[in-house]
Amino acid sequence: MKTKPTSLVIAALAALSFCLLAACNSTSVSDTWTAPDVSKISFKKIMVVATIPDGAARRDAEDALKAQITRAECITSYSLLGAVTDLKDLSKVRGAIKAAGVDGIIVMRPVSDKTEVTAVYPMPYRTFSGYYSRDFALFPFFNDSGEFAIDRIVRIETNIYEAAGDHLIWSGATTSINPGNVQELIRESAEAIRAELVKQKLIPQNSLEIPSPK
Repeated sequence: MKTKPTSLVIAALAALSFCLLAACNSTSVSDTWTAPDVSKISFKKIMVVATIPDGAARRDAEDALKAQITRAECITSYSLLGAVTDLKDLSKVRGAIKAAGVDGIIVMRPVSDKTEVTAVYPMPYRTFSGYYSRDFALFPFFNDSGEFAIDRIVRIETNIYEAAGDHLIWSGATTSINPGNVQELIRESAEAIRAELVKQKLIPQNSLEIPSPK
């Protein structure tokens, strides 16, 4: 995909003005871990948390994640802890979790947001003379037409905790290439995680109900 370079930092994830880079989206899951004593989940009430400093983007992200959870009651952290200062205070977070009767917690944390620039090359070369030409080895000297593919790559860590014992029961990372706005990014990440949890037989098919320890 061709587009103009954009200055990207993690804070950009929080910017709703990022309507950027159309289509060609893809999200994959990697680096998953499951607690040894966890075989499936059945939380009754889940709190979703997006640790994004920008308040508007945090609300959009948590709303998008909440919308993907249909087999259990779900609340957003911003509905209980509206201010960023509250979200940064562990004692307040624990108090809100206890008061709300939450038994499962899903935390999404932006890990990286970067661009990757690659030159667009023609067909593969088979001889040195064919390689040492303006189309291959000398391509950087002659390519002044802006034929570069620029991709935005966003990585998000998702952790799932059971509230009663304060234990991590599942963790994974999603990598999204050229995501849209915050809502689309979270939706695609949640869908990828749901598919992975189904694949691992931790949740039922067609649900985002998160497995809890037995």
